[in-house]
This record gives sequence, C-alpha cells and structure tokens, in this order.
Amino acid sequence: MIRNYITVALRNLRRNLSYTLLNVFGLALSLACSILIFLLVRQHLSYDTWHTKTDRIALIGTESRHERVDKMPLTPFPMSAALRQEYSFLEKTAMVSSRSNSLITIEERGAAPVKFKEENTHALAEPELFDIFDLPLAQGSFSEFREPYTALLTEKLARKYYGTTDAVGKTFKLNAEFALRVVGILKDIPDNTALQYQMYTSWKTMEAADSNARRMLENWGGIRGGTQCYVLFREGHSAAVLETAFTSFREKYFHPEARDWYYHALPLASVHLDPDYGSGTSENYLWTLSLIGLFLLLTACVNFVNMATAQALNRAREVGVRKTMGSTRGQLFGQFMAETSLIVLIATGLSLMLARLGMPFLNDLTGLGLTLDFSRDGLLYGFLALLMLVVVFLAGAYPGVVQSGFRPVESLKGALDSRRVGSFSLRRVLVGVQFAISQILIIGAVVVTAQMEYARTADLGFRREGIVTLPLADGETDKKKTLKQELEQIAGVEQISLCMQPPASGANWKTQVQLEGRNEREPWIINFKFADASYAETFGLQFVAGRNLQVSDTLREFIVNETVVKKLNLASAEEIIGKKLDVDGRLNTVVGVVKDFHNHSFRDAIEPVCMGSDIENYDVCAVKINLQNTRPTLAALEKTWTTIYPEQFYEYDFMDEWIAEFYEEEAMLLQLVRLFAGIAIFIGCLGLYGLAAFMVARKTKEIGIRKTLGASVPGILWLFGKEYVRLIVFAFVVAAPLAWWAMSNWLADYAYRVSIGAGIFLFSLVVTVLVAFLTVSFQSVKAALANPVKSLRSE
Repeated sequence: MIRNYITVALRNLRRNLSYTLLNVFGLALSLACSILIFLLVRQHLSYDTWHTKTDRIALIGTESRHERVDKMPLTPFPMSAALRQEYSFLEKTAMVSSRSNSLITIEERGAAPVKFKEENTHALAEPELFDIFDLPLAQGSFSEFREPYTALLTEKLARKYYGTTDAVGKTFKLNAEFALRVVGILKDIPDNTALQYQMYTSWKTMEAADSNARRMLENWGGIRGGTQCYVLFREGHSAAVLETAFTSFREKYFHPEARDWYYHALPLASVHLDPDYGSGTSENYLWTLSLIGLFLLLTACVNFVNMATAQALNRAREVGVRKTMGSTRGQLFGQFMAETSLIVLIATGLSLMLARLGMPFLNDLTGLGLTLDFSRDGLLYGFLALLMLVVVFLAGAYPGVVQSGFRPVESLKGALDSRRVGSFSLRRVLVGVQFAISQILIIGAVVVTAQMEYARTADLGFRREGIVTLPLADGETDKKKTLKQELEQIAGVEQISLCMQPPASGANWKTQVQLEGRNEREPWIINFKFADASYAETFGLQFVAGRNLQVSDTLREFIVNETVVKKLNLASAEEIIGKKLDVDGRLNTVVGVVKDFHNHSFRDAIEPVCMGSDIENYDVCAVKINLQNTRPTLAALEKTWTTIYPEQFYEYDFMDEWIAEFYEEEAMLLQLVRLFAGIAIFIGCLGLYGLAAFMVARKTKEIGIRKTLGASVPGILWLFGKEYVRLIVFAFVVAAPLAWWAMSNWLADYAYRVSIGAGIFLFSLVVTVLVAFLTVSFQSVKAALANPVKSLRSE
C-alpha cells in the first residue's frame, strides 16, 4: 500500500509540475529560514551554559546613579582581590581586562619580523579565571601563568603565528615594548561564550611592565573599559548572598569618586541576554526572530492549503473512481498525506541546500560561526524531524480531509463546484493576513532605512568629510610632535590634530565636574577629551564664545560645549568664560565655548563635553586631506608614519568609518528586515497565485456568461481585481497602525530621529499593489481572454 501511495503521489506531482514546484520552493524557503533562525536562537540561548560550574558563576556589574542611571558589566581593578579577602563563600574570584589594537611581532631567527594587529582578541587575566571557566589547555601548564611576561594562546592563534600548535616556549613581542613567553596553548574557544579572547597575558605582566600599575590596581575611583570581575560561589551559595553583602562592602571600600556606584552580582547564564549588562542581544530580539520563523512556516503551509484546494476539483473524478472501486476515506486521506509528505521531504532536502548557501551570509551579518553539521549536532536532527511532521500535518491535513470527503456520485458527474471545496472566505483572510505582515515588514524596512540615512547625512556639528585618523603609540611624545611636523609637509594635507579621540567615538572618558565656588560636584558627569589647539579647526568646531586653546603640551585651560553651560544653569555662554572647572581633580580656566556636536550615536542626547591639551594622552592623529588627491596623499601618509613608527602596525580609518560603528546593530537589523520582507512577500505571492487559481476555477462559467452578454476584457479583469483590492486594503488597514506602533517604539530609543510620515505608508501600499498585480495578472488575463464557449462547457 505504501508503495502504491508513493507511486501515485509521484505520478500526480509530475502531472501538476508547476503546482509541485511552487509548493516545494515555498516550503523549502520557509524551512531554510526556520533552520537558520533555530541555529541563531539556540546559539544565543546557549551562551556560557556549557561550563560545568555555570550555576555557581556570576559577573559583577556596576550601576552608576547620577543624573541618569548607567549600568555597566565592568568593575574597578581592586574588586577581585577585595572580594577574595572579604567573603569565604566565594571559592574563586578573577579579573579580566581586555586590550584592543594589540600589536604582535613574531621574530624568528634568520627571518624578518612578522607583525599582526589583533583588534579584540587580547586580555589580561588572573590565573583563577581558568579555575572558574572551562577553558582547558591542549599543551602547557597554568602554573607558569602566575609569572610576569607569560601568555596563553589558543590553538587557532598559535597556528596563525607559528604555523603549528606546538608553540609552548616560543616568544613574541607585544606592542613593540616587551617579549612574552608562551606557557600554554588553550583549546579553541567556542563561539557561545562572552570570553572570546584568543590570547591571555598574565595579570603580573601588567604590574611588572607598567610603573603606574600599583596605583591603578588600588584605585576604587575609576573603571577602565573592558575590565570585568567574575566570581565562583561555593556549593550552596548564590548571587543573592553577595547582593546582600554588597551594602556593607560598598561602605568599607568607599571612594569619593565612586559614591554613586552600586555593585550587583549577575548569574552568568543570564548575562548574555540581559538588556543592561549583556552584549546587546535581548530576549525580545530572539522572540521576534522565532515568531518570524513561525510566521514564514505558517504562510508556506497556508499557501499549500490554498493551492491544494484550488487543484482539488481537478482530482474529483479520481476520488470518485477510487471510492467506487472500494477505497475508504481513510485510505484516500493517507494517499493525499503521502503526497504532502513527499513534497515536504523534497522541500526539506532543498531547504538544507538553501540553508547552507545562506549560512555564510548569516555568519557575516551576525559575526558568529554557525554551522549546519548533523554529525555533531543530534538536536538538529530532532528539530528537523519535528519540523517536517508539523509541516506535513499543517499543510496536508485540511486538503486531505476535504478531498477524501468528496461524494463519489457528485465527483463522477462533475457536479462539484468550487464553493464546496474549502472555505473561500477563510482563504481570503489568510492571504490578507500574509500581505498585512508583508506591509509591516516593508514599513519597518523603510523606517530603518530612513533613520540610517538621516544619521549618515545629518549635520553632526563637526566635519567628517576628508578626515583620516592614524594611530599614535603610547608615550614617545617626541615622536608624536615629529609625526605632526612631517605630515604637515605632505601635499594634500590641509590640517592636522593630535587628540585622544575624534568628536564622535565609542571610547570616552567620563568623569565628575565641579564649578569653582560651588560646594558640591554636579549631579551629572562630563565627557572629557584630550585635544591639541588644532582640534577645533581640523574638525570644524564652531565657537560661540571665548577663544581656542593655546598651543601647549600640558593641561592649562579648557574649552566646553553649550550643554555644559546649560547644565550649570548659566545665563549665557559668555558667563562661563574665565571661570574655573574642576574636572577629575584638574582645576583649569574655561577659555572657550563651542557649539554642541554629537559625540555619540543619535540614540543618545548630546552630552556635556570638556576639552584640554595633554600630549601624554593623545592616541589619534586626525588628518584633514584634500579629497581631490586622495590616493597619493594616503600613500605619503603611510610612508611618513612607518618611517617614524617602524615597529608598529600601520592602519588608517576615515571618520565615516568611526561613525558607521555606532550603527552596526541597525545595519544588521536593516538587512534582516529587508530579507524577511522579501521572503514574506514572495510566499505571500504564492498564496495569492493559489487564490487566483481558485477564483478562476470558481468563476469560469460566470466569465463565459458575462463575455457572451458583451462584457469587455477590462471588465473581466476588474472582476478579479476588486477581490485583490479588497484584500490589499484589508491588509493595509491592519498593517498601518501596527507598523506605526512598532516603529514608533523602535524610534523611541533615539534622541534624534525621523518622523513616520504618510509617504512611508503610501510606499508600502504601492509596493503591495504592484506585487499583487504582477502575481495575479497571468491567471486573470488568461481567464479574461478564454473562449466563452469553452468556459460555458467547464461545468
């Protein structure tokens, strides 16, 4: 019987090839999306859950309560040592502090030095970190990692540097300053962990290499970016115990600079999806992806139902003959379910191919390393099997029940009409809902595009065109001066500034401020930027009062932005000129006020900013170049820079690239929304095609009568068109308010944003109408041009 089911199913699928291909491709596309979304969601849900002690590990977070509340997954440097000393219920504590833009130099005997620039793969760590987390060694020993000038590399990085994982005992130079000895090779780090570092240098190295390390390691008044503390509780204790203890802990380790800081213990398994302390991935994001996957799956099943019932009349005589020959309704239902199963099986095979093709795109978009590997992923087998069963049931059950229920006498006489083959109203509602979702996604894509275009073209309050940034090595003030002097001689260079960071940057130094003459510090924090006297001219900052900084290598005076004046409740910008500000213990006179500029993305309001000169703290050389002569100028910049810093790794960035980093999340969201909108529209078109086929079958005789009575082709087309117009209007009425609500909530996260105008909704409506017209035109025109004699004979 099963062989007969398969034989008949293959025969019917070949006979209705176009119907089969539409169903297979629609289901394959939705299944491929579901598989990719499953892998992505599972990856985020599994972050740091694979460690054997996960339930006993916590991250210490800091809550800063000033004018607004800021939450950071960071702590002061002394946190680990203090917790280790204070609380016996903590089995282990460990600090880890990331280092970006590390220069690695490999000097093999008899070979030229090879340089590598590591962006975000290097961290300093206490050895206890490897007692807390499951980061096993492939070679070497953790015991030597307690010594200064030692390092651990992953197998991946060892192969990159030395061509082999047998690298214990080898050395490399860090930042062209000192040599480190490799004492261990870590097994490669899984993607689903917050500790994505490929290189660890010992905590003792910082103490030995930095003369200011002791003061920094004892400082409770500041937090360095990327510095975190992890703790491991003893059996029977949890984060709640430490939360209670932090009240007295904070009082004991009080620091005036940190009087508004409060510490929290965050269970490790919850950190990744925490909206305040996590990596930026929220549970709502995962729920949204899951719902999109479910929706795409359901719409593909709905399309299958639509087209299956539209084709049901063509198989009515077959059902009648089978029932006359003795087939039961159950056997016929089994036959139709066998056909559905075969289609789903073929679609699943195609979906795996599509998923593999889409995997590199998804990995590039998300920065993950997802794989579709059944040999090592048993859960994927279970998910795929369950997915196939669900799709077979959702897509095949209703058409199977309808078709197996045909009465043999009516089937053989051809007395069935399409009104009795499923519910036409239900089909219209389902297709209308599909297009409502498509319009929501279209509106979402347009709004995100508009916001990103606004961020790209809006006036930021400073010049960003033609600004090239070059790195500066720590210390070596004489080389910084020499570099500026040499670069000024290059044709095509218009202006140069040495600074800590450009006006808009992800790296900022925020501290407290007090106006001289006032008894207390302000309840808000200020963003401090070290910059030379050329900074304002290079970046086009406009003065509203006072003057620019005078040329100086040390901090002597300040310039501030308009927001500082407003925050201090002064009547005008001129009023602050000549007054002294205490910024992080540095008391200097304010000599100028510049117009406000955006120092973050448009998500954040403009902050109070203070600027002053100190060559020791300059990390960037900003060069304004003539864009008419870009290539030779960039080549000259590289030649000059490498002459002064021969041991460093040369790289440059345009200012536009700094700003683009603010919107990486939005860029990913935009691509996902565009992709899913396109897929939803395509699947919706398949459903509309099925509905059009159903309508043509239902109205065949009516069309013949109308044409016999003189109806024109446009009139016949409108007969179909009005149904589609109703569906589109229904979808728009549902989609417009939902899309407005969803995108208004999304835009609410931006202090500076676009408005959602009527044009966005009109664009969505026009796109939907155009797509619908192109989809149904073939069926409609074919029906309108049909010979009325044949149409009248159709029933």
